Amino acid sequence: MIGTSGFLKILVTGLLMGMAEVVPGISGGTVAFISGYYERLLTALSRIRFDLVRRLWRQGPLNVWQHLDGNFLMMLFGGMVVSVVTFAGLIKTALAEQPIMMWSFFFGLVLASSFLMLRQVERKQAAQLIVLAMGLAVGLVLQRLVPVTVVPTPAMLFLGGAIAVCAWILPGISGSFLLLLLGLYGGVIDAVANFRVLELAPLGLGAALGLIAFANVLKILFHRAKDWILMFLTGLMLGTLVRLWPWQQVLQYQLQADATQKRPLISEPVWPTAYESLTGQPAEVVLALLALCVGGAAVVLFERFAVRTQAGAV
Repeated sequence: MIGTSGFLKILVTGLLMGMAEVVPGISGGTVAFISGYYERLLTALSRIRFDLVRRLWRQGPLNVWQHLDGNFLMMLFGGMVVSVVTFAGLIKTALAEQPIMMWSFFFGLVLASSFLMLRQVERKQAAQLIVLAMGLAVGLVLQRLVPVTVVPTPAMLFLGGAIAVCAWILPGISGSFLLLLLGLYGGVIDAVANFRVLELAPLGLGAALGLIAFANVLKILFHRAKDWILMFLTGLMLGTLVRLWPWQQVLQYQLQADATQKRPLISEPVWPTAYESLTGQPAEVVLALLALCVGGAAVVLFERFAVRTQAGAV
């Protein structure tokens, strides 16, 4: 059984994972890792195999549910779905109306999360710095990739779901960011915000199949080389900070399908003074620093909450 504190922790983790995945640059996997549920999630997902049909036939649905850690998955993914549906439109609006404050908050979240991940490395070695640098390089390269423009056909949505979900389960890289690179992010967020479920069905199917396949691979990697994987993923997270930097110079826009709105497509980070000069908008440095500190503090508080409720989770 899952105690009250354990139930609350799983639900809060799911809600935060859903919120994280709405924003390009933040990974729901990072939230799962900080909560202490990451390896439990990998284990549960890796048990979703074709032989479940045989187990269901021989041992019944209750045995299968317990084998899959069904209560845990149901609460976690239920929280995620509620969060995505509830907050997709709100976060989209907040990013449009208060971009510096919001991106500073997310910057603080990821920066604090990267330090927490480094603390999880049990046996630190000098050679791991090379792996950290490799992760940082990959993260920086990903930020420089130019998003493509594609028609969101069912086939592309299926492929996008399968690719993005691999990033979702990886601490350090955002599934939303990969959707952005694939040119699917805007359409997906609009469909979620407006409850167009049928349009999202191919995306969901691709995500489900990709998640099951990738979870098995990731579980093996974590079992055999956990410390090295953590160092690489930490570097990857630090590389994504370029994307979350609050002051960006937009180099290229993408025209929306209705031809009445445009969305930033390519941008590069600049200093606050350069931002004011280029855009004519105030840099709001004090507000940005406050939001960054709040983001970092939120991560620390969530980690402490996770530790305190660890005994209540089964």
